[in-house]
Amino acid sequence: MRLVATVALLAAMASVAAAQSARPAAPQAETDKLREQFALVLAGDAKSAKQIGATARALAAKYEHGSLVEALRAGPLLPKGDPKPRGKGKDAEKFEVFDGVTTGFTFRVGDAVHRYAVHAPANYSPTKPAPLVLDPGHGVGAKEDQKGKAGYLGYFRHRADAAGLANALIVRTEIVEQIGADGVAGKRPEDQVCAVFDACFKDLASRFAIDLDRVWVSGLSQTGFWSWQLGLTRPDRFAGIAPMGAVTWNTNQYLPNLAHLAVWVLHGDADKVCPVAQPRQTTKALAELGARVEYREIAGGAHDYSTWQHLDQGLRWLAERPRDPFPKTFTRCLQTLAQPWCYWVRVDELERVGSGEAGKPPSAKLGVKVDGQTVELTSVGVKRITVGLSSELVDLAKPVKLVWNGEEKFERVLERDFARTVDCALDKCDWRGLLESFVELKR
Repeated sequence: MRLVATVALLAAMASVAAAQSARPAAPQAETDKLREQFALVLAGDAKSAKQIGATARALAAKYEHGSLVEALRAGPLLPKGDPKPRGKGKDAEKFEVFDGVTTGFTFRVGDAVHRYAVHAPANYSPTKPAPLVLDPGHGVGAKEDQKGKAGYLGYFRHRADAAGLANALIVRTEIVEQIGADGVAGKRPEDQVCAVFDACFKDLASRFAIDLDRVWVSGLSQTGFWSWQLGLTRPDRFAGIAPMGAVTWNTNQYLPNLAHLAVWVLHGDADKVCPVAQPRQTTKALAELGARVEYREIAGGAHDYSTWQHLDQGLRWLAERPRDPFPKTFTRCLQTLAQPWCYWVRVDELERVGSGEAGKPPSAKLGVKVDGQTVELTSVGVKRITVGLSSELVDLAKPVKLVWNGEEKFERVLERDFARTVDCALDKCDWRGLLESFVELKR
């Protein structure tokens, strides 16, 4: 009976594959409409959010799956020209430009409105994705007016240009000023703050063409701390981080999260604000884990520009390799579900939820390994997950086996679901690391 069932399954698979291959490639006019909707959903347009699922299903019913995936990988289709202010009445944005920096971009998380500023290179085009250097934004900026805040981007612009990244966007947020330590709106747990950065990234991607495989976060002192923190909580988001003059106590229990993230650390050995012993120990531990890490220590360097002037060396090193959206092995330690994506696996339920505060021990750990057509998962403290797979990870035309903590959950051929691919890409704000088939598992 099992042989009969297997033969029937293979016949059904062949029939589905034949039907799919017989479909024509999706025409650009129709995929452009999808990409326009995608951009509007990222921007928070409620009407488009309701419609995009139906659009994706209609396209999947008519056109070949691979052509749809490739079209979506091109990313959101943005309007021509520079981004225009959004909102009406009292919610209308007011852009101001200072030395090439545009301030006044806003996005909403709940009842709170957050701001960010952007320096776009002279040759920027919404049709050509650009690398991105993200400055989380030091808390002292809360005391500055918009011109003062814009001035902070000059340092990163100059360092990026010196690194050969004159085509990169430079972005500085006001998130840390508002809800980081000593934030004017009150301190939030670090996991919650990182989730606000996710919302910022979605808004940014709805206005600017971003090369998702070349996004780096860098900061000094307090924002160096946030460079570490953002890397620990969303290692799938960035190609690398470059913390400078920063404490590392918050990283110690989460170092496996950084295994696939390029880490370049800059510190002065005469830094009296953030003791040099911490980055020395942390970078050594990362190297022992096999991470791609580079530690640059400046002899006589203090907690100031005498050290931080060397950032261009780090950006040049980081730019040597793009992000890998599909690592076949990884480990993720986490406390909460504020940022549930672990590359291509989403954690949907934990046995215990932590506080989300930096440095607190993880409440859960997930390990993933792909071996041929078998996906092996090991976990502690995880109750439910969603596994998203792609042709970069397994052969989706063949049966895939999923094993969780030694227990075989199933083995079968997975169906591709383009509507869910679109939904996942919006959730992750990632149209480069697209997932095509999905499996929900629970303990």
